[in-house]
Amino acid sequence: MLKLPPYGWAGALILVVGFSANIFTESLFFHTFFTPWMWTGYLLLADALVARLTGRSWLTPDPRRFFSLLFVSLMLWLLFEGYNLHLRNWQYIGLPASPFVESLGYLWSFATIWPALFITADLLEAFGLKVRGNPLRITPGRLRSWFMFGLVAAIGPLLLPGHLAAYFFAIVWVAYVFLLEPLIYPRPEVRSLLREAGEGEWTRWVSLGLAGLVCGFLWESWNVFSTARWVYTFPMFQNWKLFEMPFPGFMGFIPFAWEASAMYSFWLLVRGARRPAR
Repeated sequence: MLKLPPYGWAGALILVVGFSANIFTESLFFHTFFTPWMWTGYLLLADALVARLTGRSWLTPDPRRFFSLLFVSLMLWLLFEGYNLHLRNWQYIGLPASPFVESLGYLWSFATIWPALFITADLLEAFGLKVRGNPLRITPGRLRSWFMFGLVAAIGPLLLPGHLAAYFFAIVWVAYVFLLEPLIYPRPEVRSLLREAGEGEWTRWVSLGLAGLVCGFLWESWNVFSTARWVYTFPMFQNWKLFEMPFPGFMGFIPFAWEASAMYSFWLLVRGARRPAR
């Protein structure tokens, strides 16, 4: 039997219970909170596998980083919810009648987003993913160009009328990797994807990109089994879908994973990170 930390087996049990309850019962709880419930089990199991393979993970040996990441995930995702108030690319349906229970569902769901991406990327690397290639040439001019593009991509959609802005949500999914990476590039105390690219180290780019696709598939597949779920309302590709997501939308999970990394590193800088990044 595979030796896992006990919380890994707890995660596997959560996944089995969630699938079974959703398929074979009419449980209001499991049908409403199916997506965050399944993510909870997935995160525990995937992190335990990383710990088993590498000896270190977000929960092992010190779980405080993991619980801090839950809070960071919640706070950072609210930024995208803010964008959606203007761009209206998705909406939530089937929500609980109680505002309190509804809020708990939001908090639970949003807190799993960054951990899902990072732990999945860690798991891919723990299985041996390693990519080296030609280094990216980093110049002051290129850093300025990245930053300016990111600034326009982050602010531009908010300045457009709503009916036009809805067509430009895609650039929001790339904006913050361009906006923030030039700022964290010279700061060795946090991880910079751009700095790693400049060293010819592309592993994290690839592992995060693949993690975005894996997590995107899981988000969308679990979403359709939930009574409380999101539906996409952006004015393109609505007749060409897998689950609720139009096919081209899945490609957006790749740059979103990259900018999730940049946003987390920038958050650490703002919080006064002192130690070198792992």
